[in-house]
Amino acid sequence: MILFEIKNTDQFKSKVGHKILHEKYVCHILHEARAILKTLPNNNRIDLSILHHIYIIGDLHGQLADLLHIFNANGLPAIDNPYIFNGDFVDRGRNSVEVILLLMVALILYPSSVFLNRGNHEDIMVAAQYGFQDEVNRKYRTCKIPLLDLFKDIFSWLPLYASVHTGKSKLIIMHGGISDYIDLEKIKSLQRNRYVSMEVPPESKSGSKQLTDDEEDEYYQMQDLLWSDPDPHNRKGCRDNSERNIGSFFGPNITEEFLHKYNYSMIIRSHQVKQNGYEYTHDENVLTVFSASNYCGGLNWGAIIRWDYNEEEPWLISYKTESVEMKKLSFNKQVTLFEDPVYQSLMEKIMTNKSLLQKEFEKRDRYQTNHVPLKVWSEIMTNILRIDLPWLTLRSKLVQEDKQGILYNTMFDEYTLDNTKFQISSSGIMEDLYMWKDLLIRLFNLIDQDHSGFISRNEFSDILKLLLYDENGTGDIDEAYIEELSSAMDLDKNGRIDINEFLESFRIANVKKSGKSNYQTNQSELSKKKIQNTNV
Repeated sequence: MILFEIKNTDQFKSKVGHKILHEKYVCHILHEARAILKTLPNNNRIDLSILHHIYIIGDLHGQLADLLHIFNANGLPAIDNPYIFNGDFVDRGRNSVEVILLLMVALILYPSSVFLNRGNHEDIMVAAQYGFQDEVNRKYRTCKIPLLDLFKDIFSWLPLYASVHTGKSKLIIMHGGISDYIDLEKIKSLQRNRYVSMEVPPESKSGSKQLTDDEEDEYYQMQDLLWSDPDPHNRKGCRDNSERNIGSFFGPNITEEFLHKYNYSMIIRSHQVKQNGYEYTHDENVLTVFSASNYCGGLNWGAIIRWDYNEEEPWLISYKTESVEMKKLSFNKQVTLFEDPVYQSLMEKIMTNKSLLQKEFEKRDRYQTNHVPLKVWSEIMTNILRIDLPWLTLRSKLVQEDKQGILYNTMFDEYTLDNTKFQISSSGIMEDLYMWKDLLIRLFNLIDQDHSGFISRNEFSDILKLLLYDENGTGDIDEAYIEELSSAMDLDKNGRIDINEFLESFRIANVKKSGKSNYQTNQSELSKKKIQNTNV
């Protein structure tokens, strides 16, 4: 099978230097994905009693860095790690081809846990205006026409919305929004692949260029589903979307009526850039999520949503990514290690001390073989970097070795220092240094009392005093000790602890600890709503 070959020969590469995935594999991926899409209904139906949680991703717009960060921070799509991608995969970003191919591969591998909704940019006429068509022409000059035809077909077969049963609520997820025209029963039954573009109506089923009244109504509903926005002035009712000249503005009363009519609890949509990556409107009945950070050169955060089974509210996770020079790095390296915060800080220290490390390695390499014994390498790493880490365990992530020992210069190969972003091979260090992620995130949420996405020194001090008081049975708390701990966790010394700093502290502490932690927490006391900000 072609996907097995891609996964195991490392042939699937995003644009690195001048390398792109060969057109043969692109065609195979698109044909297999289209075959799956054709079997799907117009609406994705998702039950969290089976899947347990779901990540909801907004507009990506060809920003590969954001997609790779999402995968690295939250896990690759898998049977037990489902995702909904809510449209606008392409246009404006430099790597629209790679983004949509990644999503197609995810769909092929995990069709029961990867769900794709169509966005307004999954439209061949829109894509001709905003960059995707030009990108295909540039990357695949010799076969651009058949590939564009394939993409056009893929776009038209994408499902239109998703329904999610969370256990305690029922969500509807679409790219744009609603209007007073929307009839979900009609949306469920229409022939979606007729709508190659929302800018030009399809021909009538009768063969006439003039649509019947019912067909015209269906066409406008499709436009509203993909193009509409909540009314910017919070006005009641529906009106033409004067900002886009397509779709509608819908007011809070339209939302309320729609939710009541179809027994939904909330509308989750995308389509609009938001400064924090998300925004509640219409009395928190509408939640917008936008996942492309620093969009079109701006300064906005990207965000994703995680909704867990039987939870009443979602977790909102915001982040920013920066441009990274990914020279001579395989696709697998980029996906598994892109933006690993532990690795970033470790490699920054290694590269900062490169000359000292090389000098010490060469000093111990008496016969100039470019090798040192494993134990010697480990000692030098500890002594020069002054970090007591399990180097023997981590060596496969950092350096190559053979029968003669450690090839110490390979530790510096392929690495490009760019805004303190680094890449390495194999699986992430996070896997070795980081356990009990879900529990720690909930603990962070508990301490973060104001849900700011950060733990202040005061918040940390209060919870630590409580823990130490219970442990010692006295009120005699060493303030200097509390200050030392909080300062150690505040890695960037900005006076507050973010989620990455919190998790990293536990990861490093975990590898130093010989025994296993047996502490428990009462999850019913944890905050149910998470707002996490990560600047990566």
